[in-house]
Amino acid sequence: MKTAHSVGVAVAALAVVAGAGTAQADVQGGPQPHGGSQVRSGAALRGVTAPQESAPKAVTVKAATGPYKILKTLKYSGPGNMPLRNGYYKVRNGKQSGFGWTKIKKKHAITKYGAIEFITKGPNRKHQGGKSYKQWAYAGKFVNGRLVKQYRVLVSVQESIKHSGRDHKPKGVITAYCEGITRCPAWVSVTLAKQNQGIAPQTAPQGGTFRASYASLPKSIPAAPARAAVANDTVSYHGSYRSLR
Repeated sequence: MKTAHSVGVAVAALAVVAGAGTAQADVQGGPQPHGGSQVRSGAALRGVTAPQESAPKAVTVKAATGPYKILKTLKYSGPGNMPLRNGYYKVRNGKQSGFGWTKIKKKHAITKYGAIEFITKGPNRKHQGGKSYKQWAYAGKFVNGRLVKQYRVLVSVQESIKHSGRDHKPKGVITAYCEGITRCPAWVSVTLAKQNQGIAPQTAPQGGTFRASYASLPKSIPAAPARAAVANDTVSYHGSYRSLR
């Protein structure tokens, strides 16, 4: 009887030990078939370096040079901004070619960046096909309150980046000109540029007034008020009840 009792106690003790081992294996993430194998696998894993993901390569955008150099980034009523590029202008065998600021200045005599921006940021924008658009504004001269000359000034822009050089920006302003003539009068550039800056209409030395607008100008405006008596804009006249010093 003692022998049977001893055997029963031993079996129970082994069962307790086995149960404890199983519970420990469950806590560690599941049973392991061979303890030695577990140790060797852990050592092997400690000796392996996980591959690191390579960082994505940055896309290098270089500034365009030569004809595609951006001289001014203009406000634009379409998406984003509109580049004004250096461009070029050539006349060969009677044929003209070019685009950008060089053509605008040499061929059409528009000489102010602000004159172009006043038009590109304005509401007048008409689709010309593809990604080309036409925009326009008006510049006029008044004498004694009457409109004596008005020009519709047009700007052609290209939103496509296919031929923009290396900077992945729109090709930009293609040309700008006064409708009906090749070369704009100098006052057109000045008037549009000042209007772009928010400066009040300018009074000409002969008593005329220059104005710019996104709509066709009226045939008449109130006459400009007479200027105070000033000689050469540097010497002024004063009156007083006492002797002046």
